[in-house]
Amino acid sequence: MTTKIVYYKSLLCPRCIPTSKMLKAFRQRYPQVEIEEVEVIAHPSRAREAGVRQVPTIVVGSQRINKAMPLERFAQLVFAEEKQR
Repeated sequence: MTTKIVYYKSLLCPRCIPTSKMLKAFRQRYPQVEIEEVEVIAHPSRAREAGVRQVPTIVVGSQRINKAMPLERFAQLVFAEEKQR
């Protein structure tokens, strides 16, 4: 089973720019991992239901990440979460 990533973002969020770039690079390197992007301005109820209170927020299994990080570190977190399932 592949871990699904849900990325809560906003077009008005300057911190979402580097996070979006990181996820774009991740998607290119690992196209088998599903990444769903949720624009919180357009879908505030989705964010509220998920308990998301800030952007960017990346939900990977039970983990919440609120900033960009080096691609290799992010991949480790994603695949470690997958192994725990």
